[in-house]
Amino acid sequence: MDLLLTTDEDLQVDPNVKLWDLKVDVNGNIAICEAPYSIAQQAANEIKLFEGEGWYDRSQGTPHFAQILGINSNLGLIRNILLARVNGVDNVMRSDIDMYIDSSRVLHGNIFITSNSGETINVVY
Repeated sequence: MDLLLTTDEDLQVDPNVKLWDLKVDVNGNIAICEAPYSIAQQAANEIKLFEGEGWYDRSQGTPHFAQILGINSNLGLIRNILLARVNGVDNVMRSDIDMYIDSSRVLHGNIFITSNSGETINVVY
């Protein structure tokens, strides 16, 4: 079986599994997702992926080690880095982010994406 995905499709991962394992469909095949879910999944992946760890493209991912972790970064810098990663995803026209750090120093928030088709997508992290 050949697998050819369009820019509106992606291999679907199961968000309920901590390791984001591939999901299977009812026939036991690797599940495919389409926009808007695929856009949200790709945006979340860009944020979760550490820069340089992409298997086929080492430029993908967020520079967590270089610019965020272990450095006294401010929320404005982190916000700009995350927005740049999300805005680089296919079919993303623009995005905005609402984030906060809880008492345990964990970053949480919502990313609001507007796709090229004008659809609004919310990614919670």
